[in-house]
Amino acid sequence: MGGGFIVIPLLRLGFGVGPSVVAGTSLLFVLANVGTSAIGYIKQKRVDFSLAVPISIGGVPGSIIGVLIAHRISAAWFDYAYGALLVGLFFLIIRRRSEEAHQTGKTFAHIWGIAVGAGVILGLFSSLFGIGGGIVMVPLLLVAAKLPPHVVSATSGFIILCTAPVGVVAHALTGDIDWLVAVPLTLGGLAGGYIAPSIAKRISSPGLVKLLAAALLVAAAGLVLKHFA
Repeated sequence: MGGGFIVIPLLRLGFGVGPSVVAGTSLLFVLANVGTSAIGYIKQKRVDFSLAVPISIGGVPGSIIGVLIAHRISAAWFDYAYGALLVGLFFLIIRRRSEEAHQTGKTFAHIWGIAVGAGVILGLFSSLFGIGGGIVMVPLLLVAAKLPPHVVSATSGFIILCTAPVGVVAHALTGDIDWLVAVPLTLGGLAGGYIAPSIAKRISSPGLVKLLAAALLVAAAGLVLKHFA
C-alpha cells in the first residue's frame, strides 16, 4: 500500500501538518518506498501487467484532480474522510480473510473499462490523501476480484510507481511538499522498500492480511480521536 496510511497519521497527529502538505509529502515518501519494492516485485515476476497498464493510464488524470481537491478540503474533513476510508477497508479485509478461494487467470478487473475507471479513482485518492492508491487496489483486487495478496501487493506497487510521480509533480508545483520532513522520510522509504519484497516472501498470505487490517484500524482511530481529545 505504499506506507502512506502510516505516514499520514504521523504527520497529522505528531506535527499538525495541513492536508495538502500532508498529501504531497506523504506521496513523495510513498513513491520512494514503492519504487524500490516494485523493482523487486518485477524481478520476482509477480506483477500482473494486464491489470497494471490500464489502471496506470486512468491514474494520470485522477492524480491531477486529487491535488485540486486537496486544496479545498478542511483539516477536520480530511481526517474524517481518510479515517472512514481506513475503517471501511478494515472491514473489507476482515471479510476477505474468511474466503479461501483465489481467482486465477482473468477476472472482471481485467476489463479495460473497469480497470481505467479504477485507475481514475486510484489517482484521485492517491493525490488527495498521499497514499499511493493502495486503498483502491485492495478492495478491487484482493476483495472483489479475489486475487492472491502477494499478486495484489506486487501489482499495486507497480501501478503506484507509474502514477504517483504525476501527483508528486503537481503537489511540488503548488508548494505542498515539506522538504525538511520529506527528505528523511524518503531516505527511510528507500531502505524499507528495498527490503520489503524479501520480507513479504517469508510471511504467509493470511499473515500479511492480518498485519494490514491491524495497521488500518490503529491509523483510523488515531486520526478521528484527535478531534475529540
